[in-house]
Amino acid sequence: MSAFILITSSSEDEDNTPKSPPKVCNKVNNQCYMHLMTVKNEEAQDFTRTRWDTYRNTITRWLGLKGESQSMAETYKHCIDIEFENVPEDAGFHPTCYRRFIDKRRLELAEKRVARERSEAQDADGGEAVPSSRTSTSRETPRKKLRSRTGLPVPCAGPVLPALCIICKKTDKYITVHHKRQKEHLSQAETLSAGQLQKAAEMKQDTSILLHIQDKDCVSLEVRYHKSCYKQYIEFLRKSTATPEEKLNEPTFDASYKILCETIIRQRIIVNQEVLKMTQLRRIFSNLVKKHEGLDASNYRQGKLKRRLTRDFPQLVFHVPTKRNICELYDVPVATHVR
Repeated sequence: MSAFILITSSSEDEDNTPKSPPKVCNKVNNQCYMHLMTVKNEEAQDFTRTRWDTYRNTITRWLGLKGESQSMAETYKHCIDIEFENVPEDAGFHPTCYRRFIDKRRLELAEKRVARERSEAQDADGGEAVPSSRTSTSRETPRKKLRSRTGLPVPCAGPVLPALCIICKKTDKYITVHHKRQKEHLSQAETLSAGQLQKAAEMKQDTSILLHIQDKDCVSLEVRYHKSCYKQYIEFLRKSTATPEEKLNEPTFDASYKILCETIIRQRIIVNQEVLKMTQLRRIFSNLVKKHEGLDASNYRQGKLKRRLTRDFPQLVFHVPTKRNICELYDVPVATHVR
């Protein structure tokens, strides 16, 4: 009895064996959580623990600021409460976007800008009057931002003066120190007469200051000033009026000088608010000397006359024109124009 042997090929065996389903790739494309539209062709990278913590802290700082990064922080502020172990699968960053988002310099500038806007808004609210409802309903006028109050209050209105410079009548003042612009803080008087401030104000007859501090205790009034304003205000007290050689070699013509002070300086310049050239004053003085003393004062130096007038009338102001062929002008601070 013959036996039949069934021979099958290996290819048929492979076709009959069940096939396992293909593996599905679970890789999720990373999304930049701080993307800038100008950044292109950069591959998003995964967060490390350090970078994730830095990113969360930066979001917290940007939330209170303004700008494009603040909008991104608002969008992803939910990431603040997410620890590194639970970072979303699609979380990633472009290196360029990450560097710009956490830039410390940009953060500091944005914080300073917001702080400056808040202080200006507070000054504006404190310096403006509240409009009536009738005016606001009829027409809205644009509000002006005021950096500080324009002046001191009525004397004796309160126990202390407001926190502003009694000389320049401003709160904020910026000076340049070592080529850097810095804000100068107010200094408070520590003596009854505020150093030499009261003496200088009396010699200048500055009623804007004497109205508040004359015959009063500057310490209890809490008089404040900028150091640079104070130094400039009392500078004339520290200047030497004349050298020993001038006192010995040149005549003073005191009689004619007194007449000049009474008739010209006090009456015409201070009272009548006239503006005179320095050459005019010197010519008038020379004529007075010739008329009342019978002497020739044509060689009397103009610089010496200027020093004597500055010493005796510190409220006088010199205006030096830009053109060298025009001499100096004399007037007082309250003058409205210069001719």
